[in-house]
Amino acid sequence: MHLRGLLFCACAFACGDNNSNLGPPPDQVSQGPVAIDLTTMTLTVGSLSIEGFLQIGESDEVDEFHFYDPRGTDPEVDLVPIERAIGDDGTSIVLEGGTKLRLKACPNNVPDCALLELDASAHANAVQLQLAMPRPGTEPLFGTGDAPVRPNVAGTVRELSLRVDPDSESTLNETHTPVPLVLWPKSGVGMLAADDRPGAMDLAAASADRVTTTFTLPARGTYQFYLYTAPAPLDLVRRYVALTTKPALPPRWAFAPQQWRNVWDSADQVRLDAGEMRTRKIPGSLMWIDNPWQTAYNNFVIDEARFVDPDQLIADLNAQGYNVLFWSTPYVGIDPVSEADHDEGAAAKFFVTDDAGRVIDYPWQDGPGAMVDFTRPGATEFWQERISRIIDRGAKGFKLDFGEEIVPDVGGTTILPMILAAGDNGNFHRRYQEHYHRAYLEAFPDRDAFLITRAGAWGEQHVNTTIWPGDLDSDFSEHGVDNGEGMKNVGGLPSAISRGLALSLSGYPFYGSDIGGFRGFPTTESLLRWAEYAAFGTIMQLGGGGENHNPWDDTLFDAGADVTYKVYADIHMQLNPTLWTLANQASTDGTPVTRSCKFMFPDGGCDDLMFFLGDDLLVAPVIEEGATSREVVLPPGDWVDVATGMVVSGDGTTALTVPAPLGVIPRWQRAGSLLPMFAIAADTMLPATAAGVTSYATPAIGRELRLVYRPSAAVATTTLHDGAAATATGMTIDLAAGSEYSVFTIDIDARSLAAPFSAPADVAVDGTDLASVGNVANLDNCNAPGCFHFDAGTKRLQIRVFADAATQVVIR
Repeated sequence: MHLRGLLFCACAFACGDNNSNLGPPPDQVSQGPVAIDLTTMTLTVGSLSIEGFLQIGESDEVDEFHFYDPRGTDPEVDLVPIERAIGDDGTSIVLEGGTKLRLKACPNNVPDCALLELDASAHANAVQLQLAMPRPGTEPLFGTGDAPVRPNVAGTVRELSLRVDPDSESTLNETHTPVPLVLWPKSGVGMLAADDRPGAMDLAAASADRVTTTFTLPARGTYQFYLYTAPAPLDLVRRYVALTTKPALPPRWAFAPQQWRNVWDSADQVRLDAGEMRTRKIPGSLMWIDNPWQTAYNNFVIDEARFVDPDQLIADLNAQGYNVLFWSTPYVGIDPVSEADHDEGAAAKFFVTDDAGRVIDYPWQDGPGAMVDFTRPGATEFWQERISRIIDRGAKGFKLDFGEEIVPDVGGTTILPMILAAGDNGNFHRRYQEHYHRAYLEAFPDRDAFLITRAGAWGEQHVNTTIWPGDLDSDFSEHGVDNGEGMKNVGGLPSAISRGLALSLSGYPFYGSDIGGFRGFPTTESLLRWAEYAAFGTIMQLGGGGENHNPWDDTLFDAGADVTYKVYADIHMQLNPTLWTLANQASTDGTPVTRSCKFMFPDGGCDDLMFFLGDDLLVAPVIEEGATSREVVLPPGDWVDVATGMVVSGDGTTALTVPAPLGVIPRWQRAGSLLPMFAIAADTMLPATAAGVTSYATPAIGRELRLVYRPSAAVATTTLHDGAAATATGMTIDLAAGSEYSVFTIDIDARSLAAPFSAPADVAVDGTDLASVGNVANLDNCNAPGCFHFDAGTKRLQIRVFADAATQVVIR
């Protein structure tokens, strides 16, 4: 039945005289932290309260093919406030106009949470439903998925679907991973609007004190809003994940640097780049084979005219410690090579159709082609048979592009029906991503595979290992700003950082943007500033538009760019013990790996693009072209400047200007903390058989852990993914080996510290004095129980300790 028919039936029911069957409404309903005063229509969630929280959008003439814009700009819609309850039917509170309200406990035993259900299907001429929440003062707001301007989304409008935007340089609104989640970190409140119908969130843009969430198609039934409180900002994210699903965990090798070109000319060109990185000792464990690589789009057959002897190519890359990933999309073309697959899929009804049952051949970039309907029985198996063609040849993952055409409207006003077995573009436009990504991830029997996808949706993060934000600008431009040609920028480095931080607070902890962007071509400066930022994120992937983004190509980039890039690729690789520990926690409970500083300190003055890696490392990316310094406001606490070793006390208000020449990204480690890193540099996380390639898979290398220790009066603790642990109290450090790490190098920058750190007399392990070595290189050669080296010039103390059993180190 079409929408018009549904509305007619609903109106016929609502307009009848059924009020005599209702009992009197209560004055108030409550559940957990939520209370609703039905006499004033006041909604209270924790410390937040708002009167007049519900409005219904009405239209005089309901048109089932008109898209009623939820951004609040549709002249066909009148928003009518619901001012009172009229009765109780035994299961729901009935509001004026026939809208029904229920307040229930949340599933999954999520604490301090209530489920608010609203059903406006009986409200005559209803085309929208809007829920309002308050925004007290200037409180920052977070969530909403891939926010393109800043992770603090206060003052913006976020659409909840990908739509055409004729004013954008990409012709799209660039909303690839919308998540209908809003977090109030200062108030300790979260809201998930768990619905897939077209919608938008006005985050205190139209009115500075209100957040509104508007959905269309109320004739299709109940809307669900999860409202909850939490004692700390990170708990807001964890409770969202508990309500939805846990993020998929990428393989460990995916956290090593990755490299690709937009177009590879040959197998030898792939070998050339792989070899250059090994020769220059730039680490990495994954090479991408991007589009084009097939004899026809998505037949998964390697074009051996372009990639001669692909099996040998993959074997050569594996020998050097690289896995290989291939680009893919969910379309079957109508060209002669794909014709048989297209005919088979169409005959079995495996493709998305219009409302007359005709296959839609979408005019995508390399189309036209039909979209696989993964919700149709047998369609996923049909597609996985084809995927296996390249998995069987050695693919260890996919870059999943596109697959976003199941849009709710075309051209801003018109609904063009697109039909799947499980729904249509009115209620399934975001769900498609889940089925698309699952088909690929589950094609790998052990799921030891890496997917990097362009799009996502709330509740599908369990089948999506990483988001990449699509084709960003290759510069420092801000999203939505005029590009000089009358069009809005997609956005460059600032947008990349914003999207990643916003996604990390929206259930997607793993993220990697193209270093140097894609649209246009990066300068040396933008390439290296991007690399500086990416080194402290989760996925560091080098590639983008143009010929290549290889920093060693001195026909494209300044001499020495490769040296700077290597510095940050090494840092990212050596941070792997920390990244892998944080990643395992994220996959368990959703705790973000990277965290907006303003989210963690909503009362502090951190700017919107400063972020934490874990609890203790604070990073301030440089986002302005030509900048050689960075202004920051540090959050409350003592912070050690990594560049100077000096301790700076943050107060959340005082602005500091710190040097930031190209090649330097300002960062601070929390005083009284331990930062785990690999102690020895290596080329790859994977086993390697090629001569000269070093690997952390070699136990003698992988067991060596560096603990960057910033002593203070506080007790510093860390526990690694393998069970290795350390506790440091002043001059005493207790160590415990894990299943992987058993040799520890305690690394102390003593430039701002008093004795004994700045002038150690000796170091003892379990009461035995360690030998002092005169050359730092000799640290690698000492025997158990260990040795130490102190550089009086740099004030750096390094202590290498064998800790097969519980071990105590004392500095005297």
